Parts: sequence; structure tokens; C-alpha cells
Amino acid sequence: MPQILHHRLATARHRAAQLRLTVGSLAMLLFAAVATRWERVRASGDRGSESVDKAVLVAIGLAVAIGLAFAIRAVVEEFQGQIKK
Repeated sequence: MPQILHHRLATARHRAAQLRLTVGSLAMLLFAAVATRWERVRASGDRGSESVDKAVLVAIGLAVAIGLAFAIRAVVEEFQGQIKK
């Protein structure tokens, strides 16, 4: 029985690590796409588009917030057993 529990816990930790890497990768891809778009808009000479600026800032903020939320949740889940003791 302890071996089965140990195996399942190891599998759960592995899946959590995969999820963290996947979410981190998606956040980085989103940031790269937003940065590329930002550079393209700035290079085109379009200086009067405030809505694009606001959209880029909101997208960056949202990506950071989502990344932090997943990171905090992963850390809490990882150390939850130690917190309860």
C-alpha cells in the first residue's frame, strides 16, 4: 500500500511540474507575441493609437497575474503537507 501511495504522489508531483512548465511556456509565448506586436506597431509609425497601447499593457498584466497565480498555487500545493503539520 505505501508503494502505491508513493507512486501516485510521485506521479502527481510530476504532473504538477509539467503543468507549471506548460503554463510558464504559454505565458512566455504570449509575452513574446505581445512584444512582437508592440514592436511592429511602433515600427509602423502609428503613434496615435492609445487603444493598442492599453491592450498590450492589459495583456502583459494579465499574463503576469495568471503566471503568479499558478506559481503560488503550485507552491502551496507542494508544501501543503508541511503547512498542516
